[in-house]
Amino acid sequence: MNTVSIRGELSNMDFAIVDKRKEQTPKIKSLIDRKVISLDQAKDWLRTIYEIRYFEEKVFDLLGENIIKGASHLYAGQEAVAVGAVAAIERGDVIGSTHRGHGHCGAIGNKYADSEADRRQHWNQMMAELMGKETGYCKGRGGSMHIAEVEKCNNLGSTGIVGGNQPPAVGAALAEKYRKTGKVVLSFFGDGACNTGTFHESMNMASTLKVPLVAIIENNLYGMSVPFSGSEVDGTFKASNITDIAERAVAYNVPGMIVDGQDVVAVFLAVGEAAARARKENLMTLIEAKTYRWYGHSRSDPRAYRTKAEEKVWHDRDPITVLRGKLTSEGLCTEEQLDKIKDTAFKTIEDATKFAMDSPWPNPADVAKDVYVAETYPAEMIAREKQTAAQVMEATQAFEAAVAASTARTKKDKTEEARGVIKGKYGMDVMNIAQAVTAAQDEELARDPNVIVFGEDVGLYGGAYQATRGLVQKYGVGRVIDTAISEAAIAGAAVGAALRGLRPVAEIMYVDFVTIAMDQLVHVGAYNRYMFGGKAKVPMVLRTEGGVGRCIAAHHSESLEAWLVHAPGLYVVMPSTPYDAKGLLKAAIRSDNPVVFIEHKATYGQLGPVPEGDYIIPLGVADIKRPGTDATIVSYSRMAMWCLDAAKILAEKHGINAEVIDVRTLKPLDIDAIAASVRKTGKLITVSEGFGMCGVGREITGRYMEYEFEDGSHGFDYLDAAPVNMAALDVPPPMSEPLENASIPSVDRIVEAVRKIC
Repeated sequence: MNTVSIRGELSNMDFAIVDKRKEQTPKIKSLIDRKVISLDQAKDWLRTIYEIRYFEEKVFDLLGENIIKGASHLYAGQEAVAVGAVAAIERGDVIGSTHRGHGHCGAIGNKYADSEADRRQHWNQMMAELMGKETGYCKGRGGSMHIAEVEKCNNLGSTGIVGGNQPPAVGAALAEKYRKTGKVVLSFFGDGACNTGTFHESMNMASTLKVPLVAIIENNLYGMSVPFSGSEVDGTFKASNITDIAERAVAYNVPGMIVDGQDVVAVFLAVGEAAARARKENLMTLIEAKTYRWYGHSRSDPRAYRTKAEEKVWHDRDPITVLRGKLTSEGLCTEEQLDKIKDTAFKTIEDATKFAMDSPWPNPADVAKDVYVAETYPAEMIAREKQTAAQVMEATQAFEAAVAASTARTKKDKTEEARGVIKGKYGMDVMNIAQAVTAAQDEELARDPNVIVFGEDVGLYGGAYQATRGLVQKYGVGRVIDTAISEAAIAGAAVGAALRGLRPVAEIMYVDFVTIAMDQLVHVGAYNRYMFGGKAKVPMVLRTEGGVGRCIAAHHSESLEAWLVHAPGLYVVMPSTPYDAKGLLKAAIRSDNPVVFIEHKATYGQLGPVPEGDYIIPLGVADIKRPGTDATIVSYSRMAMWCLDAAKILAEKHGINAEVIDVRTLKPLDIDAIAASVRKTGKLITVSEGFGMCGVGREITGRYMEYEFEDGSHGFDYLDAAPVNMAALDVPPPMSEPLENASIPSVDRIVEAVRKIC
């Protein structure tokens, strides 16, 4: 066994890093005799390698003819890695791919082909996808860098972001472990990905959570043009000070391997060993496959960063040459038999090319199809919820009046006395928003075994704002999981777990930190369903909180909801009361769409009535929290409460009867409710704590102006005055309390704005 030495001393880890290249690879005949594989399997490996190679050569030509458009990153030269790795796993296991993913998709599709017709159809769909045709695996929406077959082949798909596929693979492995399926996940990525933040976050999370993952680094020596560990070409730099990436397994205290990525047999045995370990022990292995890409990073790459001599050395060890040599030298096949395999593969790709060329283009009318999972709610449910919301507002006013009228000595005693009044009169509990959020998660964890909660400090600590308090004691560390501070890995793992059948509720402590996770949240979570042709569902919730009010300055006080509503594929929900927080979060957890659920840090202690029993609030349905006739104030989150305070002052002191609409769900937005209200009042004021530039208020105003009523009139036709958009000033949230208060709309400023417009 060969182990890695760190600074001359043996590394202090429980597992060795083994260089399999220094061990003698068993002969194919020996594997056949031991019934590890059959001769037919070995011959099929060769056919798959040929199919991938011919596919890539054809793609290269079609790119030059502009028949295939866009970027394509070819896998030629690396085929032994995909073919050997996929051969080593079982049907039902999962793979995650990269932007150079044709080989992985090709190999896994062959694995699931039960007939020659299935196999040919698989390659047909691959080629059609690259041409952007309707018959492609993703209906032409993903193309080269996002090709996937999630339904049948358990392929989590490719991503155009280097390192972007790693966190979802960890989440998928977490799901397999949680569901006790006995399945493993292979995550393929290149040497370039090993210098990204997601690599460390993902490998660290996989090792600490002990999930059945096999991380396969396809080290083809170059990240686009930058050599991983150096080049003989003058002017080149290097991406790393190490040569063997497998050494990084030391940091995660997991087994590491280095394997000859040009030898399909070596890859097969290494991945088989790692997969067996993952299946048995829920232990990740880091495998570095030394390999080489025949083409440049993309078709336009002149490969000036590497020498012809280097290329020749690698070409002499072509995966086809290596495998053919084994089969003939061991007397298992004749050259004629292998040539027949080659010819069959060539015809398969030629036929696939013709199929794709003859296939129809997608219908442009379907361009917006499958961005979201269609969600509908029965009309009676929506009507019933409107009645409940009105009762809750009535109970809220009664609670506030009871507190004000109480003669108890302490605030706590006043609250308890008022709580008893509401319980007796309305049959509702009184709780704060933190308790409501906790209750929603508690009930959904109890209702659905596929719900899990994970993130920073959600377990023993109970959440930074106590919004997961007591859950780990009730449901255990297998369902309420503390993670490292790894926002990208948290968001991406939620995506992967959701793709594999769970309903994760992932918490990121502050919305400011979502910026670190935007790639995973948007490019993977929000876009996957669409890019995979509507074949995927991502039923995840990302819980976080935002807003000013605690004097903790810009990095912990932003309101970034406008960034999030900008992305297709995401729902965005922002509650303003305990009733809304509980019902909306329960609905979000049950949704089949990815939902970002943003609470306001300054409202966690806000008390309010909450009905007993199970209820949800339909997503996309606004709440008229105060009916009125003179002006429409539209808001959400804490600002909705401030708008109610302003409306009360307007009515009592200025004789203005303002209607207050809490949109509750920013996306989908209930523009119908807003339009109906403004049609009645003739005036629109939006109030948001987010920044004004390209903000939510301007979006609401724009949507209203364009709104078409049933009679053909538009929102603009009913305005008696120019709309007013109130939002945070164009400054980072300041720490000082007077400045913080000055940076956002206040009750007084809302009152003044409504008075002016009226």
